[in-house]
Amino acid sequence: MKLVIKSGAAAFLLLLFMFKNAFDHKLRHQTIKLEAKVPFRPFKLLFIADIHRRKIPEEMLDFPVDVILIGGDLAERGVPLKRVAENLKILKDKAPVYFIWGNNDQEVKERNLRKLFAHFGVKVLDNEAVSLLGNPNLKLVGVNYLDLGKEGLDRAFSKVGEEDTVIFASHSPFLFKRVKKKYKVDFLLAGHTHGGQIRLGKLGLYRKGALRVKGDKPELVTNGFGTTSLPLRLGAPAEFHLLAIEPKRKVWQKYE
Repeated sequence: MKLVIKSGAAAFLLLLFMFKNAFDHKLRHQTIKLEAKVPFRPFKLLFIADIHRRKIPEEMLDFPVDVILIGGDLAERGVPLKRVAENLKILKDKAPVYFIWGNNDQEVKERNLRKLFAHFGVKVLDNEAVSLLGNPNLKLVGVNYLDLGKEGLDRAFSKVGEEDTVIFASHSPFLFKRVKKKYKVDFLLAGHTHGGQIRLGKLGLYRKGALRVKGDKPELVTNGFGTTSLPLRLGAPAEFHLLAIEPKRKVWQKYE
């Protein structure tokens, strides 16, 4: 009987620990140096993905940032639009915001989300490229990986030139290999996997999120900020990222 009680207490404490982990957050400060045929000024990009049901604390963003990218799954079924609006306002008050679609965003009426994006001036990247910070040779390419069709990627990269420095964002990292084989890209970002969300040591449904270099291209797959299904985390901490993006050679100084 004592063993049963101890085992039950241990299981309860573990659940409490996992629940607490689901509502913590860690800001990852990371520096990304990119090749730049045409110079660009260093800038700071905030990347946050898989918000799901969470409310972003306003005091969480107490640092300067130039650009914000929401990496999909801003919402899911059952999330009040008021909470989504509050999160968007907090982000938009800090810097220009860009958004790519995630799979759980499909559970919310698209027209309602698009109304909120229009209201807060959030740019939705529907398989397209945009110039960042007024630099025509610094491109952010964003795709809806669930709605690419036969020409989605071609359309997304149609305005990308050989002189451009290209940041690519997809909610799912499983597009990375396909993109790198065919298109000009310098840095890749994604979420979706939650880093496995619940891990036992090295074991997890997906690989733990990390910044890795593959074939000389940096790739960031985040553990994400929120959770889905169960508000529990173990071994894959909730996180968001402040990325200092710089050219490898500081020739940009000549253009000040």
